[in-house]
Amino acid sequence: MKRQLSIFVLLIMTSLQAQSATNITDKALRDIEGKLPEIPVVDKGLKDIEQRLPRIPSEALQQINKDITQLDNSVKDSLDPLAELDSRIEIKSQLGETILVEESVENGWRAVEREWVLIASKRDITILKELKFDILSYKELKSIGMSVVRFKTPIGYSKTNLEQELPNRLREQLGRNHIYEANSEEKPKQPAARKSSRINKVEKNACTESIKIGIIDTAIEGAHPAFADVNIKQKYFLADEFETPKNHGTAVAGLLVGKSELMPLLPRAELYAASVFYKRNKYSQGATLIHLLQAINWLVEQKVPVINMSLTGPPNPVLEQAIKGASKNNTAIVAAAGNEGPAASPRYPAAYNQVIAVTAVDDKKEIYRWANQGHYIDFSALGVAIKTARSDKSFGPESGTSMASPSVAAHLACQLQKGDSQDLAIEQLKKKAVDLGESGKDPVFGYGYIE
Repeated sequence: MKRQLSIFVLLIMTSLQAQSATNITDKALRDIEGKLPEIPVVDKGLKDIEQRLPRIPSEALQQINKDITQLDNSVKDSLDPLAELDSRIEIKSQLGETILVEESVENGWRAVEREWVLIASKRDITILKELKFDILSYKELKSIGMSVVRFKTPIGYSKTNLEQELPNRLREQLGRNHIYEANSEEKPKQPAARKSSRINKVEKNACTESIKIGIIDTAIEGAHPAFADVNIKQKYFLADEFETPKNHGTAVAGLLVGKSELMPLLPRAELYAASVFYKRNKYSQGATLIHLLQAINWLVEQKVPVINMSLTGPPNPVLEQAIKGASKNNTAIVAAAGNEGPAASPRYPAAYNQVIAVTAVDDKKEIYRWANQGHYIDFSALGVAIKTARSDKSFGPESGTSMASPSVAAHLACQLQKGDSQDLAIEQLKKKAVDLGESGKDPVFGYGYIE
């Protein structure tokens, strides 16, 4: 054992002082051995060594193991934000005809194949036509102060190629027709979260005033008993041939205005619901950028003070300009932070400065295991195993930052109803928030918990 320890010491010395290693002789090695304590090579000797080592408290070890497991799962699941989808998928109509093709683009995001959206005037369309691009639509979105053209490039055009073809003034106004996702927990990777949690409920109204609020989501199952005698104005932005999912929007609407077995956050609200999502598969829905822009414009036109967007996706300069346009017209936007895990990159629109980003906690005020984290998180709210309406006309638990976002949206709408400006209303929410985690604003819980 002494010989082994002396060799170990020699190896350390060699790594630190390689230049003097050649001067160490057998005599020097024997000198080192003579200075080492005698430790028998038996169990008692090993226990002796263990006792001399500093002990880490068991609570700390448990937390380290928990953090490592969570990080490992999060990194694994967030390396490709949409790993469960093929690189190219065809969205088919209910009659089986292809009506839209999604493709993987830069940074693993998704977009409509070869489609782009440009903030432009009618005169700019001439430039696009001269470049032999296919003009698909031109929309004047007056409520958010912008006009956009949607066009398609020939096969083989990259983002770099396209930017080189356009004048400098148009390059920063260009974005792919990106695809955004509804933040649902109903994914194969997350089966355990719902089973391990008890069912939680909204316990009180955010306020009882007559109020307007908007959502951009899937369609809502209007025949659900939770929405009997509830004022919901629903507008569909997809063509009739798309298969329209309803579960996610029904759940979000249930939290905001649902009755029967539910305690609505806003029992006297008038809900304006923009339906923008099409069905991809059992677990996933998609919404194109162009439909999000139209939905934001419509809701601002309806003068709703707050829009809840329980959806996430990539950064896009056109979407950012639309959100700025809504803010200038006194419409605040609250968005889900995302369910891709603490190691995931920021999700949008939540990560934009003009948007209030919301994360989810459980009934013990512990962070939802799949919640995104980052400097852009503003508030946290109950969003784990929370009872709400389902599209099959039943009631049941749903989890995710999507389920937490409506709570903050409702409280903000109530604050604005008092006549506060957006800035003052947000400051009031900060004062109401229960600080969790690190003191002050932190990347896990934001300013704190809104209840």
